Amino acid sequence: MLHSILSQISHAYQWTGYKHIMITILLTISILGYGLAVLFMGQSFTSSARWGQRRIWATSTAALAAHILVIALILSETGFRQFNMAATLSIISALLVIFNVSRGSSRESQLLRPVIFTFALVSLVIAAITPLQAGQALTTRPGVTIHVGLSLVAFSVLALAALYSLQLYYLNRLLKNKRAHALSERLPPLMTVESYFFRLLTIGTAILTLAIMSGFLFLENMFAPGQLHKTVLSIAAWLTFNCILIVHYWRGVRGKPIIIFTLIASFILILAYYGSRFVRDIILS
Repeated sequence: MLHSILSQISHAYQWTGYKHIMITILLTISILGYGLAVLFMGQSFTSSARWGQRRIWATSTAALAAHILVIALILSETGFRQFNMAATLSIISALLVIFNVSRGSSRESQLLRPVIFTFALVSLVIAAITPLQAGQALTTRPGVTIHVGLSLVAFSVLALAALYSLQLYYLNRLLKNKRAHALSERLPPLMTVESYFFRLLTIGTAILTLAIMSGFLFLENMFAPGQLHKTVLSIAAWLTFNCILIVHYWRGVRGKPIIIFTLIASFILILAYYGSRFVRDIILS
């Protein structure tokens, strides 16, 4: 399967010589690295040997380094103007890996790591089989670049917050069913997860605020026909995230209602960003 995917790179990207060889090698390293890291993490649940942790660290580090280089090569080929769905998925997954790995060996980050690494692997497979010129080119004006950068970071942080909300739900279910004691050595403290979740939600909402403001400042018309639904859905997600934070910090609300509305807001944000890109980059292309 991997050979079949990589064999399409020449046709999809029309790269030859040095660049073709480099992208093929880097994609292979990253995809295999994430896959092996997930496999080793699965084995680590039944063994706490240090050599197993070193294997996870080595494979995931190699995968992330190759992942970043792949993104740089893809974007440099288009002068950093072609942010299609595949490219943005790769960037967001790389940011998620960086955010997760930066937490080190904390139990709450390790619990999510297999999911994030698998998402990164899938995003690279999608990038490998997506034509480079798919989607519409962006202007390279500094203001637009700032807006795109803020949007990608906000999406990544809020996606990570959504994953932590699912982890909170899982831990709450274990505690209610009195099954957490048997897994206590593997599970993170509930309050630690909750505290980090709200921190991510606050930071992500703040960055999303800046992203929306920069859109109104630097884009020509946020309510143009091609941008209208994206703008409306982004604002709806932003309002929902802010309402969650207000009821939490002001009224002390936590638990299941917060988790449900976080997932709803995250789904709206996904529709805002990837709904239009799916139509434009996949269906229309």
